[in-house]
Amino acid sequence: MFKAIIAALIVGTWNGNWFPSGRAEHRAHPDVEAATIKAVGAMLRSGIDALDPAGTNDLVLCFNEIRGPRVAKELCSAIGRTNLAVAVVTGYRRRDRFDQQQDVIMTTLPVADASWSLWKSSKGVRPPRGYAMAKVVMEPAVTSMVYAVHLKSNYGATKEEIKAANRLKRRLPVEQLVEMTRGVDSPVIIAGDFNADKWRKEFAGETIFSTLEDAGYLNLLGLLPKGSHGTHPSRRWGDSALDYIFVRGFEPLKPPRILPSEELSDHQPVFSILHL
Repeated sequence: MFKAIIAALIVGTWNGNWFPSGRAEHRAHPDVEAATIKAVGAMLRSGIDALDPAGTNDLVLCFNEIRGPRVAKELCSAIGRTNLAVAVVTGYRRRDRFDQQQDVIMTTLPVADASWSLWKSSKGVRPPRGYAMAKVVMEPAVTSMVYAVHLKSNYGATKEEIKAANRLKRRLPVEQLVEMTRGVDSPVIIAGDFNADKWRKEFAGETIFSTLEDAGYLNLLGLLPKGSHGTHPSRRWGDSALDYIFVRGFEPLKPPRILPSEELSDHQPVFSILHL
């Protein structure tokens, strides 16, 4: 059994949708970006405050599609928790430049180690991006492993062979995560945009969810009632559950909360309150 020195831990994940400009290969006016960062900080803070109105619990936040370190620090400041800090920002590249879709981990806990990596290729297949990782100190003898991930999407997949290739590019990273954390005694958090919906029939061929569950991970979205898992609203396709928090070694104090993004992203943030 783990003995925690924190009353509870708030964990959140959110995809910023090319944050803060909202478009690929595009930069909004600096004043527009500043206003967006401020608004998103307030939106995320409201989700945190809903679970922790006294502001006494520690935080672990995993974000996707953040432009880079400067934007990550500005968003961290906009959230407004004085002890919240950026633990790690990935450095993915696109051709001759840094990608505008980086993964970020922020936390109020002490960080024992932090790094990022690309996914390993397998038989000539390399999944896009990789993961951000932080070891956060829960108490002097206990660290928790935190991974922020953003898996391959099906965007533009009009043929079955493309969809199958995308499934493989999601399966390989999840298998790598399970292997990296196999036999690890520390609590583990894996959070981010999985780009697959456990409950929709078009993703029936996915193995990523059963792979994590078979490895002892709890899917926090699964604690919500049927039909209320959607984190990616769409008038055309309906709500999809794309953003997940998987935990091992933690217990949720209540079901997670999906917060309206107030049109600041095409994804809704997900928050959960946990204890060891």
